[in-house]
Amino acid sequence: MKNPAHSTDPCASRRWFSDLLWRAFPSRSERELSEKASAVLDVSPRQVINWLREEHDPKLRYVMAVIALAGAEIVFSRIEGHE
Repeated sequence: MKNPAHSTDPCASRRWFSDLLWRAFPSRSERELSEKASAVLDVSPRQVINWLREEHDPKLRYVMAVIALAGAEIVFSRIEGHE
């Protein structure tokens, strides 16, 4: 039986979510991203910074929201030709 606690990279999911935030909320800085994302996700900017720095795990509802936003961002960037 597979035990996820014995993963070779236990921080991989946090890193993946951090990267996803950058895709969903393109920004020039961590602070700018945290302000954008906090307004949309209804969390504090500090919470977003914790996710970006891979210090905390997000709840599933935030993961799903950011996946939806990142998907839309990718589609719109292709339409605009900024791939």
